Amino acid sequence: MDTRQLIETYHHAWTNGDFVTARACLADKLDFQGSINTFSKAEDFIAVLTQFKQLLKGVTLLNSFFDHQSAALLYDCDSASPAGIIRTAEFFTVSDNKISAIRLVFDATELRKLVPA
Repeated sequence: MDTRQLIETYHHAWTNGDFVTARACLADKLDFQGSINTFSKAEDFIAVLTQFKQLLKGVTLLNSFFDHQSAALLYDCDSASPAGIIRTAEFFTVSDNKISAIRLVFDATELRKLVPA
C-alpha cells in the first residue's frame, strides 16, 4: 500500500468507527503529539481516538497532500461539544508501510474544558 492509500484507509476507518482497521494502519510504537495528548503506543492512542469519535457528528475532509513517506490532511470535525466545528491539521510520517508518527494541530481551548484535570 502506498502512502496515499495508507492515510486514506486510516482516515476513512477512524471517521467511520472502524478502529480495527485504523489500528492496523499504525506502527505499534506510534509517536503521536497532539494539541491535548501525546502517546508512544498505538493502543493508547486508539483508545482515546475511540472516545473522541463519540463526540463527533461528522468529519469533512477539506484538503490532502501526499508524498513518498509523509502526508497532511486538513479537515473539520463537527463535534457535539461546546467546541462546535474543530478545524484540524494532521501530519503523518510513514515507515515500513505503517503510520509511525502523527502531529495533530487544532484549537483545543473548548475541548480542554471537557477533560478532567
